[in-house]
Amino acid sequence: MILTDDETAEELSADEVAIIFGFLSPYDIMRARVCKTWRDAAKKTVVPPSDNSVQIHDPRSYNAVRAMSTALPNLDQLVICDLGGWHVYSDGEDPEWEWDTNYIIHDINIISRFRKLRILDFCQAPLTGRYPVFFNF
Repeated sequence: MILTDDETAEELSADEVAIIFGFLSPYDIMRARVCKTWRDAAKKTVVPPSDNSVQIHDPRSYNAVRAMSTALPNLDQLVICDLGGWHVYSDGEDPEWEWDTNYIIHDINIISRFRKLRILDFCQAPLTGRYPVFFNF
């Protein structure tokens, strides 16, 4: 669709905006959700794999990915790394050992919200136990 002088981006449907969002990085899509139509479009967008993959590498990025899990449920590539000192992921089933109570625990189950996840990469992520959520897609 080509916009003429009399038309604006506000007149595009959520499906048309979702197609456009498919060419943007996940971070750009998150910044572009400025109205209800565009938020709906973000939920419909299939976010393609890119060199600029979404990474969880500290508590701030964990919170960003938690927001993305509802705003961009069609994200298909995610990298999970170490969160840094005193931050760990929740234990899986039958953990080999329990975390000290001084640790701040983050829920790893947020990845189950990404319906189209195809690439899940772990980079020195401290995990203990079994995680069936990794296979529920």
